[in-house]
Amino acid sequence: MSTSRILVFLLVCGMLTLGPTPPSHAQTEKPSRVFLTWMSVTNWLFEVGNTRIVTDGYITRIPEKAFSNLGFATATPAQPDVPAIQRLIAGLGASGKIDFILTGHSHFDHSFDTATWAKLTGARIIGSRSTCLQAVAQGIPSSQCTAVEGGEILPLGEHVTVRVVRWNHSGDVSTPAGRVLYTPVELRKSPTVPSSANGLRPGTLQDFPNGGGARAYLFTVTMMEGPVSWFYSNTGNADTFLHPASVDEGFFKTQGLPFDNLVLSPQQTSPQDNLRAALSAAGLDHVGLWIGYSDQRLGAVVCNVLRPQAHIPHHWDGLFSPFFAGLPFSYATVAGTDVLTASLKTQRVTLLPPQQYMDKFALTAKGVTLIANDGIKAALGFTKLPPAVSNPASEKIVVHRD
Repeated sequence: MSTSRILVFLLVCGMLTLGPTPPSHAQTEKPSRVFLTWMSVTNWLFEVGNTRIVTDGYITRIPEKAFSNLGFATATPAQPDVPAIQRLIAGLGASGKIDFILTGHSHFDHSFDTATWAKLTGARIIGSRSTCLQAVAQGIPSSQCTAVEGGEILPLGEHVTVRVVRWNHSGDVSTPAGRVLYTPVELRKSPTVPSSANGLRPGTLQDFPNGGGARAYLFTVTMMEGPVSWFYSNTGNADTFLHPASVDEGFFKTQGLPFDNLVLSPQQTSPQDNLRAALSAAGLDHVGLWIGYSDQRLGAVVCNVLRPQAHIPHHWDGLFSPFFAGLPFSYATVAGTDVLTASLKTQRVTLLPPQQYMDKFALTAKGVTLIANDGIKAALGFTKLPPAVSNPASEKIVVHRD
């Protein structure tokens, strides 16, 4: 990425920060810990000093019956569950303060509620072009969303910097449904909501394509006891980690899939090279934590480059269970977790699967620890653990992964 492009993004984010300009780093005490709270699927709240960052934020839970065709390609229109999002924002405290919303990709289970969070909190959105176009269609001014392609370096408030890493989406490269999921697709223009429709169409080849594959984020923070770093990815693909995802417009035509407001978005470099470039630019040879979608194969190739001290897996809890019902099943019941656990152990990576929604972690220069979050859990009704493991390994749950 050129020096001029970096400067442009630094200036844009600085000029568009909501509220008064914060004091300089020299005038403000550095944080002693970063707090990270899991809010289901790939939804997180990151707290770095006074800066509060939400990732994705999908709370609505569109029913599975609303979808049809390959890989959730088409669906009937739907609207965000605004009362549910309001309830969560109130439960998070700090008078509803959210500064930034980062989306990893633009499928419905990641960016469907992004515009609602932005409306309710005034937060700045950062994500793909598709995420920004979706937000504009839902009433967010274009000036409130920063579209990123990968390689950008963005300051997020005081002490925290994020580097955008262009990423590939999951999907079995040998199946039609998998190819629909992983092929990088963007919106051409902001979707139009017909007067007769009940909101946007959440299909992955309608108003919510993956947004050119995905964006992952490398965070670095200046702390009192030294710098800390973590990597966030909300999807991933072991088959295409070493090279850009292939693009085949003819495939979509032969499948008879809708393609009216979509454009293929070829990638020039592989996720592996993009990740290595971001680590090098940040002066890192490893990170303290990887928060990510993972299976054994993906975990192996990512950890080989990222070398995290710990890994928190997410996007294993399903897509359709109501948020306020809490975690529907434990991590140990998901197929393949035993193999991933063994693989990470050989790589000396500590696995920290969450036990319930609103589990809270603290990240310091010394590592990651689970800390109590009983007040917020009680306020939101997450006081019980999911059902105990009762299925043998051969009957483990296979969840929808996108």
